[in-house]
Amino acid sequence: MADYILETKAVSKDYKQTLALDKVDLKLEKGKIYGFIGQNGAGKTTFIRLVTGLSFPSDGELFLWGKSGEKDLQAQRKRIGALIESPALYGNMTAAQNLEVQRIQRGIPDKSVINDMLKLVGLADTGRKKVRNFSLGMKQRLGIALALLNKPEFLILDEPINGLDPAGIVEIRNLLKTLNKEYGMTILISSHILSELYNTATNFIFIDHGRIIEELTHEELNEKCKQYVEVKTPTPDKAILVLSEELKTDNYQLMPDKTIRLFEYLDDLETVATALAKAQILVTGLYVTGETLENYFLEKIGGKADA
Repeated sequence: MADYILETKAVSKDYKQTLALDKVDLKLEKGKIYGFIGQNGAGKTTFIRLVTGLSFPSDGELFLWGKSGEKDLQAQRKRIGALIESPALYGNMTAAQNLEVQRIQRGIPDKSVINDMLKLVGLADTGRKKVRNFSLGMKQRLGIALALLNKPEFLILDEPINGLDPAGIVEIRNLLKTLNKEYGMTILISSHILSELYNTATNFIFIDHGRIIEELTHEELNEKCKQYVEVKTPTPDKAILVLSEELKTDNYQLMPDKTIRLFEYLDDLETVATALAKAQILVTGLYVTGETLENYFLEKIGGKADA
């Protein structure tokens, strides 16, 4: 149990007869970046609030570094940094002044942590510039600096790139990868921008209607979302014979809609087209495609919108 940063056992949360979390079992290992994926209202923020002590489970057990019980959990939460939704910032203060207020309120004795965090998040040169004049990306980086003030081992971020422009998103992505690789920080990121999670996370957790529906690594996701040649033809059975006998492959799949997914020849469509044409098979579609994280997620939850 102590090998895990976070472990939950059958954790549930009720809000006025609404089940926000339903018997959630999770284990988060040290040194990984977890992408927490779900629709609005799926339970992501509720789960994060339970972990950070802003709310309490209706049922089940929660462990941090192998410790449970409210007293021990509160002690372990000192090792966590969190940014939940938008950071609370003082617009008439500088970045350093915002960090100083938080440092004092949280009883952190080391004043040098302010300059360290500003440098880490790329805000060391903001000087006397007021936070109200910061870009949205700068404000988000300052919010992350606030979460990092206690030099946490476990960083939890709820929608950290919401509303950012592409440049701001890249800034946050690079920062999180640095925190993970250079400082060994374990990170849990909740976001609805799935393409960005794909570029950042090492592991993925899918949640829907308060239940964990799948957990997988980046490598496993790549396998499920891998590229393939899609072959469309009115005679798929004949096309499959050509793939087997002429192209000597069995690395294909006949889908329910009768299209064929060929997982070889991605860089040699001409050979596939020639073999099918030689067998006088009419081809109405032949192109390289593949699942995206967005499509995979929608398939997992039954094709609903607003992922």
